[in-house]
Amino acid sequence: MRKHHRPPDNLLPSDTTDTTSWTLGISAASPRIGLRDPLPPTRRSQFARTPSRGPLSVAAVAAVLVHTAAIVFPWRHAGPTFEVPSPLSEPPQSVAVEFTPTSNPPPPQETKTDTTTALQQFQTTALERAAAIEQSLTVARAKHAETVAAHQQHQQQQLAALETTRTQMSGALATLAEEKTALAAQLEEERQRSLTLARQVAAAEQAKAAELARVKGTYDRFVAALQGEISQKEIALHQAKERLTVTILDRVLFPSGQAALTPDGERIIAKVATLLGKISDRRIMIEGHTDNIPIRPPLSLRFPTNWELSTARATEVVKHILAQGILSAGQLSAVGRADTTPVASNAAEDGRRLNRRIEIIVLPPEDTPS
Repeated sequence: MRKHHRPPDNLLPSDTTDTTSWTLGISAASPRIGLRDPLPPTRRSQFARTPSRGPLSVAAVAAVLVHTAAIVFPWRHAGPTFEVPSPLSEPPQSVAVEFTPTSNPPPPQETKTDTTTALQQFQTTALERAAAIEQSLTVARAKHAETVAAHQQHQQQQLAALETTRTQMSGALATLAEEKTALAAQLEEERQRSLTLARQVAAAEQAKAAELARVKGTYDRFVAALQGEISQKEIALHQAKERLTVTILDRVLFPSGQAALTPDGERIIAKVATLLGKISDRRIMIEGHTDNIPIRPPLSLRFPTNWELSTARATEVVKHILAQGILSAGQLSAVGRADTTPVASNAAEDGRRLNRRIEIIVLPPEDTPS
């Protein structure tokens, strides 16, 4: 309960039964603040003209009076009325403030019963509010627990998904690492194979160049040794890369319709065998060729067709080469072609003369006899 201040007994208003106004005054002559009854005009003038010791600010004095009145009369709500000597020919020496009450004094103090009832009512209300707050807290805690559980479940699901993804990615990375290792090994193997192949190609090119040079040398030696027959167009030489062909017309080697070598034929074949000995690592094929004129009796008794005649002549050349003791039988082969591969037309004698021939073919290393 707030304690109300009452004014001192010697400062009561003039009418104690019905207080209507108070007069609060202060003068420059005396620094103390006094509370007076409403004064008659003679006393008020005398109070207002109290001798002063110096000038007094009206506004400052009024502020002090109002503040003092609020302390002395805390239950009063009044509007101050200022009285200032008139005319203002010189600074005021005192100020009077009149307060007029706007409300009655505070009601008497409440009884103990009323206070107890009010406290019980307040306690009941407080308990009800506490119960309501507790219920709200219970609901909030339940919702919070549900939210936390849902959040934890969601986090666990996310973690499980992330773990699955991590496992899959780890497996994929392991597979990629294995593939990378395998590819690296394969690449290294291919690189080594390429290097080996490049070396082989280089070696083959060198060997081929050397072989071409050797064949060319053999060709040149054939030309030098058989210059007379070549000039008479009885022997022809042809080189195609590593393949060397010596073509000898049949009239130089054999009598007409016969398979036995003439003396000039034996001489020429011996000379050819000597030249072939310079390339003894090569295989040599001897082919017999004829024109398309059928063989007539009595020669047909021994060679019924040109197949037998061409084969017999090729075989005779092989035998004579072997007789020189320069080449082995494994290097030589004999083939009869008859009239199947002409080099000229068989319609005229000049063409038929060119078709009747023996070809001594020096085969490339990779070729085999047909």
